[in-house]
Order: sequence, then C-alpha cells, then structure tokens
Amino acid sequence: MTTMRSPLNRPVSTLASVWGADVVRDPNWPGLCYQPRPASIIDMLHGTRRWADRVFLVQGDRRITFGEFLDALPLGAAALHESGAEPGDHVFILAYNSPEFVLAIWSAWWAGAVPVLGNRWWSDHEIEHAIKVTEPTVVLSDRYSPEAATSTPWMTMTELGVKFQETPSVSGPEPVLPADEYAPGMVLFTSGSSGAPKAVVLPQRSVVANQQNLLTRSGNLPSTMDIGSPQEVMLAVTPLFHVGGVSNLITQLIVGGRLVMTEGKFDASQVLELIERERVQRWGGVPTMAARVLAHPDFDRRDLSSLRSFPLGGAPVSAALLDRMRAKLPQLEKRGLANTWGMTESGGFVTVAGNRDLERYPGTVGRPYPVAELHILDPDESGRGEILLRSPTVMQGYLGSNEDAVDSDGWLHTGDLGWVNNNGYLFLDGRSKDIVIRGGENIACPHVEKTLLSHPDIVEAAVFGIHHADLGEELAAAVTCRAARVPSEDELRVFLRDRLAHFEVPARWEISSESLPTLAGEKVDKRALRSRFENRTS
Repeated sequence: MTTMRSPLNRPVSTLASVWGADVVRDPNWPGLCYQPRPASIIDMLHGTRRWADRVFLVQGDRRITFGEFLDALPLGAAALHESGAEPGDHVFILAYNSPEFVLAIWSAWWAGAVPVLGNRWWSDHEIEHAIKVTEPTVVLSDRYSPEAATSTPWMTMTELGVKFQETPSVSGPEPVLPADEYAPGMVLFTSGSSGAPKAVVLPQRSVVANQQNLLTRSGNLPSTMDIGSPQEVMLAVTPLFHVGGVSNLITQLIVGGRLVMTEGKFDASQVLELIERERVQRWGGVPTMAARVLAHPDFDRRDLSSLRSFPLGGAPVSAALLDRMRAKLPQLEKRGLANTWGMTESGGFVTVAGNRDLERYPGTVGRPYPVAELHILDPDESGRGEILLRSPTVMQGYLGSNEDAVDSDGWLHTGDLGWVNNNGYLFLDGRSKDIVIRGGENIACPHVEKTLLSHPDIVEAAVFGIHHADLGEELAAAVTCRAARVPSEDELRVFLRDRLAHFEVPARWEISSESLPTLAGEKVDKRALRSRFENRTS
C-alpha cells in the first residue's frame, strides 16, 4: 500500500490516459481487458471535482453536493483510521441506503481499507456469522451493536455523517493505493436463498472493469462525455449493499449524476412520488419491483414523463411484463427498456439487451459486455448447458471457503443454465439447482413461472419443489393476482395444461392478492415459501 496524490487534483485533460474503450487480450491473464483503464477504485475519482456545484445525493429533504461529498472523503478516512482501520483491513458496513452509506464505502477506499457490505436485514445470528468470516477491524452501522458482535468496535453512521458538516482540513490524508489491481477491493455477500450467505471477494480490477463496461456501453466514458450535458437523475431502490447498488452509486459519482435514494424498504408508492418530484430519468430494479409499480393504484395519477431508462435484472423478465411496461410507459417503447444478467460472483453486469434486442429476440438477456466471454459447458442437443463466464469483473473467490467456482483458465462456473443463439444473444433457462425432480422427470421452475406470468391475471409467480413420499418432490406454486380478479386453482391448472407437460403443472397452490415474500433486492424468497407449504402438511 502506498499513498498517492489525490486524483481530485489532477487535470481533467489527462482523463484520456485513464479511461479508454479499446479491448485487448490481457498479457498477464487468459481473458480480455480495457486499455487504458483506471489503476484502482480510487483512480476512478479522477475528474469528479468538476461537478462540485451539482447536487449528488438526495434522500428525503437532504441534498448533498459533489463538493461537500468529496471534501468529506479524507475526513471519513481519518475517522476510520482513528477507529483502528489500517490499509488492507476489512471495514464492515451494515446500513440501509443513505448518504452516510455512500460516504462510508468511499472513505474506506480512500483509507486503503476493504469495505465489507453486510445485509441490513440480517438477524443478529447472521451478522455474527458474517463478522466471524470477514474479521473486520471496525463496523460502521446505523443500528445497535448486537451482543454477539461486541468484540469488534462499532462506529455509528451518525458519527461518520457529521463529516459532511465539518470544514475540510488541508492536512487531511491522501488516498492510499492498493498494491496492484488484483488486491481485494470489496467483499459482498450472496443472497442466501439456500444456505448461509457466502462472502464474495471482488478485486480492485473487478469493480473498475464493471464500471468501464457500463460507461462504454452508455457512451459516458469520462474522457469523452460532454460536460455541458444535462445532469442525469437516477433513482436507487435496490440496496446499496448489493453489487448492482454499488455499481449505481459509483456510476453517478463518475458521470456527475444525481443519486436519489428511497427511505426504508421498497415501496411502490414512494417510487412513484420520487420519480415525479425529482424528475427521475433512470430507474432500474428487478422484475418484481416493476410489476408492483405498474399495478399500484397511484400509477395513472403520477407524472412519469421524465423517465427515459428502465433497465431490469436479477430475475427473468416475462414478455407479458415488458408489454405492460411499453403500454403504461409509452416513452420507453422505442428506447429505454433493458434486460440484464449478472450476479455477485460476476462482479456486476455481464450481458445487456436493449429495446431492439428484446423485440428481435424475446426472452434474451442480451449480448456480453466488451470484456466478457461466455461458454456453454457440456451443452445438450439443443445447445443448453451451464453458463461459464470469463471476465476481469469476476470474483477472486469466497472468503473463508475452499469452494472454487473459478477454474484455472479463469472461467466462473455460474450455476445458471442457458444457451447462446447464432448472433451471440444469451437466453437463460434457470439455475442448475432450480430444478425439481418429480418422479424422475426434471422440471425447470423458471419455465413454469414464465408460463404462469403469461396469464393476464397473474402479477408474480414462484414455483418450487416440496417433499413427496412417493415422487420424491412435487411441484408447488405461489402466485399473486390482481386484486380485481383472482382465478381458481382449477382455472390455472387448465391454463397450464394447454401450455406445459402434465408433470409440469403444480400440484399444490397458494393464490393471493398479497405480494410474495422477498429477499433483499426484492428477489422472491423461495425458501420461505417452501417452508410455509411444508409447515401446513407437518
């Protein structure tokens, strides 16, 4: 670790030496990379001082400018150092979305530490497990210190937040550079839909490459973007402790955009209000969020004309949902809709499909970003198999685990099933573990869910297996319907029998107008649903 002169003080004219769009074969690694590229996460701050007078962060009545945020970074880093954090140490961040969260992660990077992003909705037991695995020097949180974690010093977000009000010190510490781009940059956790969440270590180059992918694809590389362009306003709804949330907060800082944050858990009414009030141009989320916003009774009375981009990811997107989005948000019909694919282990987004792609190839998640390579492992006769990914965005591995998901040639075994068409577009067929084996017949749950979502009265659907004494497993389905029309089990069975094999029709049902339970990030919590079904039969 070495200190560096702050990238905030470097001339904007040198941005072309930091950000480039050329893709080359990496001489030190089997895959591809950008050239030139930022040397570290902190190096991505180069050029951000030009936005000093713009508003950067908005939450409720709070509005923080770029200048106020950037001035607070050395102070935040100094506060972490005073709490015991040294370069290379883990700093555990456990908080809801807030300006302090954004300051915490960047202060850790400024101090040369490695931010560890915990799930704010975890129980004390899960927090204790994560702290044991990651061994942080200090915990930054907006909640109380659980008794199980008192051996690790805790610092409140309030203590860090006062740095926004302090006068910046001319003697504040310079940022600390990692040893190289392979040094750890961040630790995130998998969603924990099955088993305990795993700690994913993303190197510096992973975080940088993911941003360079997004900026190249959107035409917003700092070295080429027009400083006079109107400020982009983005609404952040997904938790910032997920890889997509981190990506959003970094992107807005680099391009001079405004990041508007909701308060508390996902609320469709609040989303609609903020889009109207802040004139939000870009909002993305998982399909569940989009479905709930479109179905909200306030939708038609809100002015959503500012919205220009609505990317989706995190789960398969049904054609029915896309049709509803086009109908209810006509400004997105020709441009602005997108479907993406990625995961924590991939370090961010891997593929993207725009409007034309979705119209030409319904169901696709798009083609890979420039430095991402895909390979289908052991494809069947139709070309379907496990998706392997090689990209500089890919994780180093799981902290505290011997599990090796990345092979010696740099390929991440994603566990997702899919196929690639002749034009390089990827299609997903679910998880390799999202399969129900009913009496020897394999049933792909996403396939059944996609069919259910084509029913005009169904808003959400989750399909999964539950124990059966004879068949091994039988198929169960939980669906959310429009309040005005709740179909019966028999009606849904008849609907599916015309579209699926007989063994793919669920035997057990839960039909309601209530939303399905979700994990952080609004992915449906199938483990909770399965437990609910099995408890009824025990």
